[in-house]
Amino acid sequence: MGTPGLSPLAELRRRRQQRWLQDLQQRLAETLGDLPCRVWLFGSRARGNWDGFSDTDLLVVAEGAEVAERAADQLRTALVGDDVLALDRLRWQALADSPSPHWRAVYAQSLCVHARP
Repeated sequence: MGTPGLSPLAELRRRRQQRWLQDLQQRLAETLGDLPCRVWLFGSRARGNWDGFSDTDLLVVAEGAEVAERAADQLRTALVGDDVLALDRLRWQALADSPSPHWRAVYAQSLCVHARP
């Protein structure tokens, strides 16, 4: 049964995005294991306005920069994500008040797709 108010095409797009997110979350869990970090999806995939040319933009956030970089390196090596950035928690939180509209938007529109405390 579809989502009320969505056209058949919009419903198909919503389902495809949901399946894609589930696959991404599984790959993140398999690749990162118990590493204490969060992974945020940003860009067109997070906003839902992706197309066939969209890439997968990921931001890895951990308490310390060293853990974030290690997790990001694991994702890059496993080819999970096209652009994978690493930040410590304080730098991530600072993006909310960044002087850059781009980074404020990244912070506001990101979707947490993996979380290990």
